[in-house]
Amino acid sequence: MSDSSSGQTQPQANYSQRTNAAYKRSDKSIVLVILFATFLPTVHRLYVGKIGTGILFFITLGGLGIWWVYDVISAFTGKFTDKQGRKVGSGTSIYNRIKNGRDYSGEFSV
Repeated sequence: MSDSSSGQTQPQANYSQRTNAAYKRSDKSIVLVILFATFLPTVHRLYVGKIGTGILFFITLGGLGIWWVYDVISAFTGKFTDKQGRKVGSGTSIYNRIKNGRDYSGEFSV
């Protein structure tokens, strides 16, 4: 029998919090991330709450461009995440939206 007052932690709660973060979406706009990454590098990382890597991105000039290219591609394909590990955007990548030729203009929030 387990006693909840014994002071033991419940690892199930921590596990479910980590796995739930992978399924949740960030409230940040993927359109802004792409615009910031394209025209104001470093700001896109600060916008999603990644302050430490934003400063490192600035100091290294975007990893001499390699890190910047990776961020732009990951934003376009819907893989870019915020500080909590949640994917930024509404779930469908910009690439797929353009490829399918569908109008999703109402789904973008800025």
